Amino acid sequence: MFDRNTIIALVFVGLILLFMPTYMKWLNPPPPTPPTETIVEPVKPRETPDKSVIVAQETATRTPDSSFTPQGSFTDSVPARPYNPELVTIETPKFRLIVGSDGRPSGYILKNYNLKNGPPVNLHTMASGRDSALGTWDLDFGPRSFTSLRSFHFESNRRGLNISSGLDSLELVSTDPQGRRMSLYYIVDAERYGFDLNIQATGFQPTETREAKLTWQGGVPSTEPDPASDHEFGGTYALIGEELENHALGSDPKVEFSATGRTPFVATRSKYFMAALIPVAPGVGADLLGRTRNPQDKTQPHFYDAGLRLPWESATFDQRVQVYWGPIIKKNLEAYNVGLENTMNWGWTIVKPFSLSVLWLLQQMGKILHNYGVVIIIFSIIVKVLLWPLTRKSQIAMKKMAALKPELEALKEKHAKNPQALNAAMMQLYKDRGANPAAGCIPMILQMPILYGLFIVFRSTIEFRQAPFMGWISDLSQPDFLFHLPFTIPLYGAGVGLLPIVVGVSQYFMSKATLTDPNQKAMLYIMPFMMVFLFNNFPSGLSLYYTLFNVWAIVEQRLIKLPTDFAPAVVVEDKPRKKPKK
Repeated sequence: MFDRNTIIALVFVGLILLFMPTYMKWLNPPPPTPPTETIVEPVKPRETPDKSVIVAQETATRTPDSSFTPQGSFTDSVPARPYNPELVTIETPKFRLIVGSDGRPSGYILKNYNLKNGPPVNLHTMASGRDSALGTWDLDFGPRSFTSLRSFHFESNRRGLNISSGLDSLELVSTDPQGRRMSLYYIVDAERYGFDLNIQATGFQPTETREAKLTWQGGVPSTEPDPASDHEFGGTYALIGEELENHALGSDPKVEFSATGRTPFVATRSKYFMAALIPVAPGVGADLLGRTRNPQDKTQPHFYDAGLRLPWESATFDQRVQVYWGPIIKKNLEAYNVGLENTMNWGWTIVKPFSLSVLWLLQQMGKILHNYGVVIIIFSIIVKVLLWPLTRKSQIAMKKMAALKPELEALKEKHAKNPQALNAAMMQLYKDRGANPAAGCIPMILQMPILYGLFIVFRSTIEFRQAPFMGWISDLSQPDFLFHLPFTIPLYGAGVGLLPIVVGVSQYFMSKATLTDPNQKAMLYIMPFMMVFLFNNFPSGLSLYYTLFNVWAIVEQRLIKLPTDFAPAVVVEDKPRKKPKK
């Protein structure tokens, strides 16, 4: 027969397992279907970047090489030249950017990030030729001018750049016999990912909309072994006024959004990497698009376009846009002062401070220990020490409750037909004996925000991507699967991890050491079994932490001596007095 606490625990764990997919969606909620066009009021302008940087960039962009004679051309005006995918190469300590003769990136290799057991990450890939590249940008001046930079053939004033520090730039130019000229200036800072793009065009007449559109095409290619994990975090963003729009593919094969208003940035992201367009002078609108062939097939690629509308008032078009193209790191995104860091998901509002605190502390410890598995071991000890006073009080409270059981049973028999009287009597008994039925749950309740924070940090922050521990645990951000079954078990999956099994075993011994009620014996076996299912698809870093927390709890139970003076009072039943004999 289960008591009330056992039933509550069973229901709680069951709800966790049942609604885990829903929880995953809560962490990364699918966007509501918006209207196709919205108008918003302007907001305060963002802070102006440091003047020294602006001066350096303006000097780089406004002072082309005087010895350079443009030789590029528009393909609609002169015979087309062969496309050269490697017109120029830009090297920095962080990346290698390859620009083709159409002025757009044809390769972008991050030097500090690799594919799993593979080469460095390339955030520009060709899905099926140049017309369907993932990870590039295009410029649209409208149907009366041209529809793509593929119409241009550029030449460069330099063969390439190799920047070890500071700022440098190169110029790409294309002209036609009618005197129209397109100039692209790539301005690169050795200390950051991406580049600044200065676009100058003369000889073009503005369209009726007085707008040009710079679009990041295709999104960010998948970089992880499981494409579904990238899709789960993927999406496209735009800050319109003060409202952050987030649109991602759910069960539909296509999602679209358009809005007019002050636009400080548009962006698209995967699980760990982002491409963002941040205009120096805010844009005037955004167009977002997501598409896939089969949303039910998680292996199918997801494509996202993030279009930024730029004002175009005269025959001379001159706009500068900062392009962030790299890892999703909070401090990198905060440096732009436009709220780009808000595209990161830290969980519910109540969890966010814990997630950020856990991330900061683990990073500081990682700088010293250089192994995040060792960091988790030390972190679990720190948490256990901090919770020790409460844990001890909790264990004392549980002992008190166990000692009160005979009296509670007597009260249940006495007030079997009067629930209100039973409840009042139980509360009075707890008060008289200094017992608190909820005290045993306090350490677990206090630990839950830490567990949620660890879950979010290990699952979605690039700092722990491919972070090894030892042996088979080669990536603390992924489950520690030893092998895969030829079939899928509901709620468990096809992969079989070792750490979740260790979690279940440690949970069994921890529960066994604290078992005081024989009626809860079934829970001794059910809870560990459920924990194995629950943790099997969690990051191995979280499983490692929970295992260690259980181990320290078992050690604590063995070492700490609790008071034993909880003997229950003798329950004296009222008996009818015998009448005296006459």
